[in-house]
Amino acid sequence: MPNRFESWQFWSATKKLLGESRLMMILGRRNGRTIRMYSADPKYTVERCLDPLQHLHAIFSELNLFGRGDVAGLAIKYLQTAVDDQALPDHVSNLLPTIESEILADYQAVAALQAGISDGIDADQASDLATEAKYEIDRTLSKYLQDLK
Repeated sequence: MPNRFESWQFWSATKKLLGESRLMMILGRRNGRTIRMYSADPKYTVERCLDPLQHLHAIFSELNLFGRGDVAGLAIKYLQTAVDDQALPDHVSNLLPTIESEILADYQAVAALQAGISDGIDADQASDLATEAKYEIDRTLSKYLQDLK
């Protein structure tokens, strides 16, 4: 069992859910054999080809190597829009009682990051503070979406 999700697993599940003919229609110029190769478990077949997810992974890795991981990240965020609520943060428990209090927590976390950068903290500490600020912003989004319902 692989430690991480692999592209063939995506294709296998997609083929089961949508069907081979629907995938052929969506992907265009792909025949059933190609889709079967995309979805084949490498443990049980020697005939595989690089699938579109593997190509995207390679492109994102190259972008990152050339210092443009931000572009890859934006592409990933674009892909996340296909699943709407699935991309929402999963830490919606113990939110603060109001959206205003969540927003104030955002400001505090961002201010701590800004102060740390101004003080010349090391990269690991800056990364930790940035992660905390992003977490707080995700909580605010969760509270906002919760309040919309």
